[in-house]
Amino acid sequence: MFDDMDELATDYDDRVRKARENKGLSQSDLANELNEKSSLIRKIERGDTLPSDRVQSKLERFLEVDLNAEGASSDDSEWSGGSASGSYTLGDVVKRKD
Repeated sequence: MFDDMDELATDYDDRVRKARENKGLSQSDLANELNEKSSLIRKIERGDTLPSDRVQSKLERFLEVDLNAEGASSDDSEWSGGSASGSYTLGDVVKRKD
């Protein structure tokens, strides 16, 4: 079920804001065009909330922007980490955000 879903880009909020600004629209203007509340657009652009699939589709269509993570399919490949004994440590699994 979840294998068919696209992963939302981590910078979706910046992509929406930049695309809106490139069209010369205010948050209220964009909300009116999409028939959504301007508070929702504000929350999406601040990264406070994730857009629903319906809102994401509207944003992508109207702003002509892709909000899906690029290269997400490479994360789906089989993981081959761990020690020779077959046991894993926390360091084998965790990705650091340096």
